[in-house]
Parts: sequence; structure tokens; C-alpha cells
Amino acid sequence: MGHGWGGTRGNATRAGLHVLLAAICAAALVSGGESMAGAPYPALNSHERVSSQPETVALPQPLSDALNGPVEVPGGYGMALTAHVGERRVHASWTYVDGVPGLNTHVDSWLLGLLDAAAPVGGRYRPAMALNAQHPEGQEMTVSAAPVQAAGTVIVVRQKVKTSGTGGTVSERSETVYVDTVSGAVRGGAELVRPEAVPGIQSRMVGIPAQIAALVRQDVPVGDLVLKPSGELAVSAEVPGNPGGNVTLTMNAAEAGAVLSDYGRQVLEQLNAAAVPRPAMAPALRHVNCDIVPCAALTYDDGPDAHTTPQLMEILNEANAQATFFMTGSNATANPSTAKEVADAGYAIGNHTYSHGNLTKLSPPAVKKEIERTDAAILAATGTAPTMMRPPYGAADAAVQGAVGKPLMLWAVDSLDWQSKNPAVFVPKVLKEITPGAMVLMHDVQPTTISGQKELIASLQGQGYRLVSVPQLFEGTPLVPGHVYRSRPARP
Repeated sequence: MGHGWGGTRGNATRAGLHVLLAAICAAALVSGGESMAGAPYPALNSHERVSSQPETVALPQPLSDALNGPVEVPGGYGMALTAHVGERRVHASWTYVDGVPGLNTHVDSWLLGLLDAAAPVGGRYRPAMALNAQHPEGQEMTVSAAPVQAAGTVIVVRQKVKTSGTGGTVSERSETVYVDTVSGAVRGGAELVRPEAVPGIQSRMVGIPAQIAALVRQDVPVGDLVLKPSGELAVSAEVPGNPGGNVTLTMNAAEAGAVLSDYGRQVLEQLNAAAVPRPAMAPALRHVNCDIVPCAALTYDDGPDAHTTPQLMEILNEANAQATFFMTGSNATANPSTAKEVADAGYAIGNHTYSHGNLTKLSPPAVKKEIERTDAAILAATGTAPTMMRPPYGAADAAVQGAVGKPLMLWAVDSLDWQSKNPAVFVPKVLKEITPGAMVLMHDVQPTTISGQKELIASLQGQGYRLVSVPQLFEGTPLVPGHVYRSRPARP
């Protein structure tokens, strides 16, 4: 199969293996040269034989030569993070996929586990660690989770972790997981092969003929396996004695077919099937984990306005930023096409009452009528009724909370944009008060507010904030009707 390691590292490893092989061969001769008929799994290559000639030992090829790189997946979208966690600077990149919560949840759990492990003893990772994360050089950790195969009901994701220490030491490990896009089940790549086949695979990873594999202790992890539609199987691992240099064994379809488990054969069948379509998610509902990335929710009250609201949407779209619009029923009625434009663009919409009155001065039936009338106006304009509301002026007592029938989404940062009408005043105020998880109050009916959005958005994104919708900010947090919310609660 023509595998080989190059350079002085490969020579040193090859020399060590030659010594090991010589010792094993000598032991076999002393014992009478008994065959390996009792080995746990038959030889993977019938042409391999025990030999004292070093050149007959086939060594695996470098990682990049045999494994697939990332592939695009319908509904997939990339995320990135740079954070200073404990003594390490962490660079992370990963991919979420619309309509596959099993994959997204798995990736989140994996990332949080790595980030928590890197945090100081007794501490936990916090999204604030990813703000302004430009720190002096030191220990580095690079992590990634990217799809490398996608077909049928299967998405294959490779997870990689590379760490470097101050002394120049480097360690790299990888694994693959196989995700069922229908059931959401996530299974490790090692499940593609039968357990009894693993020792033979390990022996070939370190270049030891399969016939003598049982005599050698194997420490090579077998967790990064990529099964290709052709039936070939690529196995990657960091081999002991070859630090920082992952190697890959590529098995042809016949070899791989001999070791696949029942699950592996099911995966192979799916890899040759047409992809199962999945519903597209509205941008405001796409999965973002705000326990990992520092999030902020920009919210705009009192619209829609036929002139300023489209200007704001253009700015948001150019910056790839999400936002939430708390609309009044009167303005939705007056500007239904603008309200529909907001909804069609995928932004989140909330109820801001019909007439923008102080709800604490109304009776509970009158409060309920304000909410219902606004729901009807927004539904008529956009086709969807809002599931959350914001009381004008933030005025909400127990009677109001009991009457609105929706969660009350207030704010943690008040820009006071309506008061100053000056971006030079309200933009620095927001930047000073913002923290991860906060909702920010502004108004899309104010032209001066619109004129300050490019600067505000660029500044927040430059600090490391991900600008999300209110539903994204609170994903995973149950929102209870009548309860007041200002920011996302910190992870316990």
C-alpha cells in the first residue's frame, strides 16, 4: 500500500520498530516458530509476513494525505471563538447544522468539556473569557469540529484537539462521530468496526505485521475512522513514540469490509444514499450556544417604520447580525409591508402593545386587550403571532404580569437613544454597560439611532460579541409567561 514516514522523526521511529521486530522474531524462533493461528483476528493483509528485513514493514502515511477535509453540509454554518482560558489561549472552530439538534448538542457538550477543563482549578469557563482575547503568547489549544462526510441520514464529524506547551511540546488527537440526522443519535467512529478487529488495526498503525500483533502491547487509540462511500476506511491516530505527528492507515474496500460491524455496514449504505432533506431554520432561530460564545441581543422598540426600519435591516444584514423587533400594533397596522419584510428576513418579532400606553394604569382586561389586539395586527401583517412581549417603559406590576400571557422581555442595557438622539452619547453608553447575555434597548423609529448602528455593531463584534435574537439568547432557558427577563442567566 506504499505507506511511509519521512524525515528524521520517521527514521528514529523506524529504527525503534526494527529493534522491536528483531526481539520479537528472536522470541518466536526460540519458541519453535509457532504460528499465530490463535490470534484474536486474522491478518488484514495476507501478503504480509514476518521478516528480519526492515524494508518489508509498511508504515502509515501522513494524516493529510488520506483523510477527507471538511465538506459543506446543507444547513451547516460555521462558528469560531478565540478565548483566554486559564493559562491557555484557545482557538475553536466548529459547525452547527440546521434541523440536527443531536449533532449541535453533542458539539456543545464536547466544546464546553474542553473549555471547562482548561479553566483554572475550581473554576468554569465563562463566555467573557472570549472578549478582547488578544493576550501574550503562551500555551495554545486549537480545537475544531467539522463535517467530513454527509449523505443519506448520516453526517460524519471529525473532532480535533491540538495543544502546544511553552517547551515546544505538541500533542494532537482526533476522533470522529457519526450522527443520524433523523433520530439524532451520535455514535463514535470506533463502532464502525468489530471489537476483535481493533488489535490488527492497531498493529498496522505502528507498522508491526499483523501476524505478531498479539505479542505487542498496543496503546494506539482507534477513534478517528472515516468510512468513504467507496468502502475504503481511513483510520487516524497519534502513535506513541511519534508525538504530534498523527498517522493514517487507509484500508481498501475489501479489507474494510472484513472488519466492519453491522453498524458500519449500515453507515456505508447511508453514505451511498441520497441526502434526506431537512427544513430550513429562520435565521433568528438558528442554534447558537450563548454559554460558549459571548452573546448580546440588540432589540428595537416602537416600529415598524416604513423608512428607518428597512435602513436598519440593511445594516444588520451587512454585518451578519441578528436582532429582535418589539412592534406596536398600531405601527404594524400602519406599515404591514414593512412588518412582513422584517419577518421574511428572518428577524424575531415581539409584542409591544397596540397603543404604547403604561400598562400599570390599565385594568387586567384592558391589558389583555392591548396584547391580543397587537397579536392580531402582527399576525395579519406577517403570518405569525409573537410569543413574547415588552411592556412600554418597562412598566409591569404583578397585575400586568398576570394579564399579558407571555414572558416579559425587558433589558439589561438601556441606550437612552431616544433621549440623547446622539450616537456619540448612546453608543459609548452601550459599550460601557454591555456584558455577555444582555438585552440592549434601542428604538428603530429614531433616525439618529439608525445612524449609530454601524459603529455600535462593529464595536461589539470587534470585542468578540455574537449578536443574536432574543430567542437565540435564551435558547435552552424555559421562558415562563408572566416572568420578567433582562439577560440570559449564567451557566451554573
